[in-house]
Amino acid sequence: MGCENSKSDSNDEDEIQEHEDEFNENRVDSIKSTWPILTRDRMQTGSNLFRHIFLVEPRIKALFKRDRSMTDEEVLHSIEFKHHVERFMHSMDQVVENIDKDRDNVEHMLLILGAKHATYDGFKEDYFSVYANCMIDTWESVIGEEFIKEVRESWELLVAYVISRETRQILHLIIKQDSSKEYDSSS
Repeated sequence: MGCENSKSDSNDEDEIQEHEDEFNENRVDSIKSTWPILTRDRMQTGSNLFRHIFLVEPRIKALFKRDRSMTDEEVLHSIEFKHHVERFMHSMDQVVENIDKDRDNVEHMLLILGAKHATYDGFKEDYFSVYANCMIDTWESVIGEEFIKEVRESWELLVAYVISRETRQILHLIIKQDSSKEYDSSS
């Protein structure tokens, strides 16, 4: 069992190293030069992203409801939703600002975010792929004609990096939970 986990960790490290090697100066510049366009109206950009996510995967919207009686519009105008958008945009600020400087700090932040998402009742790991696709679609609609192939590829790389770090933490928590369940049942 331990060998399987070690093999998985090794594969994760290879994938992460692959992402890091691809963050060359041109890719970082593409990301950093388009981020100000995306943050001209931070709340609008972030809200558009989550609206798109909710359209693609309505079950994600349910994670934002305080109670089942909340309407879709109430969710979108709730203080919790607005705070989530603000936290998301702030996290992306940190990633964009530090991707070429302080990768350890970025990685730590993403591991914590992955752990937080793992604790949300009803959250599924595959929601990250919905998030990734919707993020690229939303960024393209906001950036417009400047969203050329190089910019798209740079953002896709960054999103893949972010998700790989967040899902890695979720997988570690799942393995840990499964291991403790096995231990409990053998006691």
